[in-house]
Amino acid sequence: MLIMIGLMDCNNFFVSCERLFRPDLEHKPVVVLSGNDGVIVARSNEVKAMGVPMGIPLFQAKKLVDMSGVTFFSTNFSLYRDISRRVMRVLADEVGECEIYSVDEAFFTLTNNISEKDLMSLRQRIIKSVGIPVSIGAAKTKTLAKIGSSLGKKNTTGVCLLNEEKWNKLASDYLCQEVWNLGPAMTAKLRTNNITTAADFMNLEKSFVAYNFGISGRRIQDELLGISVHKIGVNSREPNKSIASTRSFSKIIKEKKGLESALVFHVSEVAKKLRTKKLLAGNINILARASRHSDFNLKKSTSNIVLERPTNDTIELTKLALKGLSEIYEATTPYKKVGITVSGLIPEDMLPVTLFTSTEEKSDELDKIRDQLNNRFGAGTLRQGVVLKSGPNTSTKLRSPHYTTVWIDIPRVVAK
Repeated sequence: MLIMIGLMDCNNFFVSCERLFRPDLEHKPVVVLSGNDGVIVARSNEVKAMGVPMGIPLFQAKKLVDMSGVTFFSTNFSLYRDISRRVMRVLADEVGECEIYSVDEAFFTLTNNISEKDLMSLRQRIIKSVGIPVSIGAAKTKTLAKIGSSLGKKNTTGVCLLNEEKWNKLASDYLCQEVWNLGPAMTAKLRTNNITTAADFMNLEKSFVAYNFGISGRRIQDELLGISVHKIGVNSREPNKSIASTRSFSKIIKEKKGLESALVFHVSEVAKKLRTKKLLAGNINILARASRHSDFNLKKSTSNIVLERPTNDTIELTKLALKGLSEIYEATTPYKKVGITVSGLIPEDMLPVTLFTSTEEKSDELDKIRDQLNNRFGAGTLRQGVVLKSGPNTSTKLRSPHYTTVWIDIPRVVAK
């Protein structure tokens, strides 16, 4: 049976999660800020219309436009992850197995006789079940489904069935830089050859594309031509080469205890990601540095440790990370940022069995319990003893309640 590929994309996801419990903010300008309330990471359509770019520091944005009427939120990842799980569960119930591509996107398969009316019905069921606005695109390939989803955001229906006829009409106006996986370097090279639209790229000789852009370029060209290369269930992105958790402090830290607390928090986050992805780390890099604009900027700020045996065990990674921090810590340095990056990643099933298996099994069980409790009751519920209860020194004054993941934050409704 011929199939179509669908992509569901949550609209302005972080903003939509905040509005879900603040309906008074519907159609009003809303911004979500990075973990230290310094950078804009999500904007409502109203803020986009004001001309505020994505990823710009907040102080710069305030210089560009008047943001006095904007409502700001600190990032609330536990809320966003939980809402994402709910959306994906509803989607899976409706369409069967799907491939979760990111926190707000998922690919799935549809029968070839699907109609836009069917897509609209699917979209409405998701919105009714969770309350998050979504867009849905459907086409012969993942790349075209991605384009369809972006076009759906601009439609009043919120969906786009991008068949061959419709795509051929649109391709000559669809810019290369808007095509999924055509990165800045590739689009810049295309512009030097006067290739600016998807139609231009599709019409290139395949040998030219292969010579100049390699196998990845040829795959994108095939996908745009309606030849499916990236199958459902096979993520087209490369496997993780590294995983990092770092953050700047709202105030400088000189005390080693404060640095250790923040670092161990980041180690726990990285270890959890490793276990979620079923990966082991063979190398860790510790970062602790002053402000880039201070006189201490040239001080040694990193320490690298190669593990004798790859691991994703929180306790083992913590011991090594604290050792690395001790190697670079100087009491006179006003530290502004700390974090950890793990690399040399391998799948768990590639680790050879050793004589110490029984010990590792105990650590695995402890980490499993830790992850379950933190997922259920909120990040930091069960943490290393060295982590201060207040968590890392960051500014999150604008964070909304954890409406769906912490009991005391569950909204209360009073009937009068």
